[in-house]
Amino acid sequence: MEIEIQLVHKRIAEHVPPPQRWPSAKTAPGAWLEFRGVVRGEENDQAISALEYEAYPEMAAREIRRLLEEISSRHPCLTAKVIHRVGVIPVGDTAIYVGVAASHRGEAIALLAEFMDRLKQDVPIWKRRALPVEAESNENPAPLAPSLSPPGGERVAARPGEGKPAAKALLMSLAEALAEIQARCRPLPAVRAPLEECFGHVLRETVCASEDFPDGDRSTRDGYAILQDDESETFQIVGTLHAADWKPRELKTGETMRVATGASLSCENLRVVMQENVERTNDTIRILRRESVVNARRRGEEMRAGETALAAGVKLDAGALSLLATVGCTRPLVSPQLRVCHFTTGDEIVPPDRKPHPGQIRDSNSILMRSLLQKFPCHLEQTHLPENFELAKSAIGNQQSAIGNADVLLVSGGASVGDKDFTRSLLGWLGFEIIFSQVNVRPGRPLIFGIAGGASVPVPQCGISGLAPPDKIRIAFGLPGNPLSHFVCFHLFVAAALAKLTGDEPPEFRRGTLAAKLEDAPCPRETLWPAHLDTAGLHPLAWASSGDVTCLAGTNSLMRVPANRGSLEPGTEVEFLPTTVE
Repeated sequence: MEIEIQLVHKRIAEHVPPPQRWPSAKTAPGAWLEFRGVVRGEENDQAISALEYEAYPEMAAREIRRLLEEISSRHPCLTAKVIHRVGVIPVGDTAIYVGVAASHRGEAIALLAEFMDRLKQDVPIWKRRALPVEAESNENPAPLAPSLSPPGGERVAARPGEGKPAAKALLMSLAEALAEIQARCRPLPAVRAPLEECFGHVLRETVCASEDFPDGDRSTRDGYAILQDDESETFQIVGTLHAADWKPRELKTGETMRVATGASLSCENLRVVMQENVERTNDTIRILRRESVVNARRRGEEMRAGETALAAGVKLDAGALSLLATVGCTRPLVSPQLRVCHFTTGDEIVPPDRKPHPGQIRDSNSILMRSLLQKFPCHLEQTHLPENFELAKSAIGNQQSAIGNADVLLVSGGASVGDKDFTRSLLGWLGFEIIFSQVNVRPGRPLIFGIAGGASVPVPQCGISGLAPPDKIRIAFGLPGNPLSHFVCFHLFVAAALAKLTGDEPPEFRRGTLAAKLEDAPCPRETLWPAHLDTAGLHPLAWASSGDVTCLAGTNSLMRVPANRGSLEPGTEVEFLPTTVE
């Protein structure tokens, strides 16, 4: 079967010439069937002026060819010509043209029907958005959010006042990618949880003290309480106060009470003399040494009733949880536990406890991701997917509960454009809108970020039951499979998204100085260089490629090296991102 495929950014002609290569005279077609998919004037019962389609060109063409060859084994045809337009397509224009030649009309009809039925499911071409009537004209799109991935490797965005859209590189900068993540993610609904389950969660309410703290004057020493201005030489012991006692009593001049550390003092205006500074004889004491300090905590000296104990936005550590317990807040409103589903890919990957055969490598990404996620309270499900799109979809069908409940979906590997790289298609099949697929950084360029759910995002088309409701925002990342790229992309982008979901502050770059020379050739991409930070400064670590893993053992920072900069001398001030929990 002869197949011709075109992905175009221009209008599809009204009269499309037949394929360049026709069958021989012996198999001359008995039928030539043409189909045109035209953009209609409404979407979801709303009037529109255009649709915007996005494609992964190389993979889309490859999948279209694979589909046609597979279907033609059941419905033999002679030739097929497919033209799919991408970018902004006005109402009335053709979005897809398919021409099929066959010996018999029935075969052409059957092939075309099955092909169109599976096109949306199997081919990485996505309907990105519908543009309302007031936002677009036929040939001059308004400057909305940039559309991604038209043929030729460029992203097109219109500039105000220009008749034609201006071309902009497909690669997003680091700043642009982070801005997209911040704009697309929003905090998940808060939940109330018992204190013992709140470590590491973000407090989502301000907690105030319900009473004075401490609630009365308390002793800070084991000793003897006396009136603060009592200058007597000897004192009569009139009682004892243990930590749990509450025995109000006014003391007179020359009277004292034996008190334990933490005990509530019997009245106001008392001081405590340490037992080391007195001499006791039966029920009397004589002070040997007088101190200037009162050895007592006064009522409300830490907090008054109604004052803020902890403000919203605090990440709850041991000290913060202790304070919440002290003020009686036993079920605070906090960020929920994240539900994360992580898929690894790659037929060359074997478990760490297995000796790899030639061509195989041990899986390091599973434990790497599990360890990195320790910074975020989450429930993690991990599964390995076969390096075949159809088999991967079948495997995911067995994981529908984990996927349906997940707030975050992470896929390790398959994010590039190789023959077996299907992560983008997989996320599209699961109903994720792809926001960007490449970032202009080194290492970590092939990074995919997508969202699903919310009013503006399509409902998943994969047919898996139990997926989250469409109004729930879910996010997905397709991460490059190489360990160093994995590490960099997590700290730069995934951590930023997870922080936004939990209501936490995103990671921020800091400033430091190089303690040793960084030797590198100028690179057109911004580089995140593995480094070890100590009291002397930042020490660049050696790495040769994004597949390096040895440098990760000593990495606690990522240095930001501007594009085209090259080597940096000791003492140079640089930005860096800490990668360890503080």
